[in-house]
Amino acid sequence: MDEAHSHEAYEIYYLVFGTRKFFIGDTICYIKPGDLVVIPKGELHRTSFDSGSTHERIYVYFSENYLEELFERFGRCQMLENLSYPPVQIPPYQREYLENLFGKMEMEYERGDRFSDLLLRDSLTELLVFIMRCRQSLKQPALSDMSSVDVRMQEAARYIAREFRRNLTLGIVAGHMGLSPSYFSRKFKEATGFGFKEYLCLVRIRAASSLLLETKRSVTDIAFACGFNDSNYFGDTFRKMKGVSPSRYRNGRGTFM
Repeated sequence: MDEAHSHEAYEIYYLVFGTRKFFIGDTICYIKPGDLVVIPKGELHRTSFDSGSTHERIYVYFSENYLEELFERFGRCQMLENLSYPPVQIPPYQREYLENLFGKMEMEYERGDRFSDLLLRDSLTELLVFIMRCRQSLKQPALSDMSSVDVRMQEAARYIAREFRRNLTLGIVAGHMGLSPSYFSRKFKEATGFGFKEYLCLVRIRAASSLLLETKRSVTDIAFACGFNDSNYFGDTFRKMKGVSPSRYRNGRGTFM
């Protein structure tokens, strides 16, 4: 996960030891042992070493169909709100329970017999409900202090995420932050793992993906609505990032990565 990326699955990331720097969506945070992060599907994210330390982590990927029963029981909005940023710090007295649950899931995944899928589903449900309980019952810790540069770059990422429909350039965003383009470009990459143009394109493509699935607007109209000045460039960029054309993505109802 040192490379910035997104994927069409939810991810649960639990840090056993070490420290990590996370960039999720438009937010920078530092996590420590016992912290658990749920990353929504399609969310841009990256982790990197903090001060060069080693680490051990456990992670689980799952598709949204595993959430349907919980959506019915708790409501979709409440469920997704509980399975989102910020991280949850698991109390020391509950970490053994959590790590044993992860171990049970790993065992069933590797066993892979005709009973494993049902047992994995039950264990995932138990894990998700456990996370919700922790989120609602535990006092959440203050996140580690960020450097002043990280604070500025987080502000820049949030500015880009708000204003991506405009004709943004490196110079415009750097000027908004009161920095030179070269300095801003270097620090933004260091803080987030994304180059400026890469991050802007990813934000725009994510918005376009939603419009392709949720509206009947033309591909050209969507391209311009999401900040692209050239529909052909939009098509090429979309194909590069998603692996298919915008039209095929719409016809496939977003099943492509």
